[in-house]
Amino acid sequence: MSKEIILIADDDPDIRIFLKTSLEEYGFSVVDAKNGHEALRLFKEANPALLILDLSMGDPDGLDVCREIRKTSTVPIIILTSHDQELDQVMCLAAGADDYITKPVSRQILKLRVATQLRHSSASANPLSTKITTGVLELDINIHQFTVEGIVVPLTRTEFDFLELLMTKPKHVHTREQIFEAIGGSVSFSSEGLLDTHASRIRAKIKSAGGPRAIHAVRGVGYRIFE
Repeated sequence: MSKEIILIADDDPDIRIFLKTSLEEYGFSVVDAKNGHEALRLFKEANPALLILDLSMGDPDGLDVCREIRKTSTVPIIILTSHDQELDQVMCLAAGADDYITKPVSRQILKLRVATQLRHSSASANPLSTKITTGVLELDINIHQFTVEGIVVPLTRTEFDFLELLMTKPKHVHTREQIFEAIGGSVSFSSEGLLDTHASRIRAKIKSAGGPRAIHAVRGVGYRIFE
């Protein structure tokens, strides 16, 4: 059985060595890039199952690489950042990243975040149903497409998983813990703001397509969606 390939990109050789050796210890095959240009080339050549990109590795930086890859792929992307700040978090999600990790990172947390993203990516690739409809919103699980009144609205894989959970049980309140699990995150290592940012971006995308303010926060509990 072939090993899953992970592409890492960071301009710091010490960090690349740490990430590479850590992931190889867990059974992954790793290809590494020292800059954004090399990362984009290796992405096309290696067909990785997941990417780990440094936020500030130069021009193009991790966000630029993420945006470029999101034009053609929903592969899980984790961004490494040196600052645990809300601005970095928002920028990562806006670029299409599924998760972000603040440096320094331990081997255990690295393994957890990578394994979780790969598990949910695999589940998305092997759906049990094909379409979920809630009012004017429709998710086609088979082709990974979201529409609002027939208008296709691009979503990241994380946003898609978030909506899939909510739309499966309309009007049901899903706790933050349930949503973190659905989008491939960990309650232990995810901030409240991360989930709120995801919800805000999805809400904005639905509105821009002429849809209703479907996603509603339930204070102290989580989120639900209305038809």
